[in-house]
Amino acid sequence: MLLLLYLPLKKLLQLLLVLTLSAVGIFFTGLMFFQESQNSPSTAAVAYAIRLVSRVYCFGLLGSIFAATTTLTELIYSLQQQLRLPPVFAYGLMAAFHMAPMIPKEYRNIQFSLKSRGINYSRLSLKPLIPLLVKSIRWSELLATAMESRGFSGEAPRTYAVNLTITRKDWLFGCSLLGVGLILTILPMLS
Repeated sequence: MLLLLYLPLKKLLQLLLVLTLSAVGIFFTGLMFFQESQNSPSTAAVAYAIRLVSRVYCFGLLGSIFAATTTLTELIYSLQQQLRLPPVFAYGLMAAFHMAPMIPKEYRNIQFSLKSRGINYSRLSLKPLIPLLVKSIRWSELLATAMESRGFSGEAPRTYAVNLTITRKDWLFGCSLLGVGLILTILPMLS
């Protein structure tokens, strides 16, 4: 229900398609590996495969809900404020996430550059990856220099534009999720 609120229908259908393809593969894998010790399919093998599939949907949907409802900045601030993540690591994570979309574009530029010089390589060749690695190291050095030149220090006390706190509503939501999960786990055992 939360995904319906936060994701457009097209993205939700794409997510469900990817999860379903993964679930089908894991279902047959679980069925096949469970049957290695037995000669014929059994209800225990099917039940085992269904349990594996349910994990794909549970973790996939839970991760998607988290990704759809939380921004990168909120996540980093929360890690700093609640889990006391040092600012050096927090800003390093933020920089890595912001630079990640630039990597495919740079990889294509390197491919075009190699082709324009007449350098041939196979799909599994490391030739385009080496310049990409050098470029990534250069980006990280430039970012570190820029942060130092602006007076960034990991030991200095920090203030935040947004103070994120865990409220009673958050605790109630988390405990209710655990309660529902516990009930759904214990209920089949009782019958």
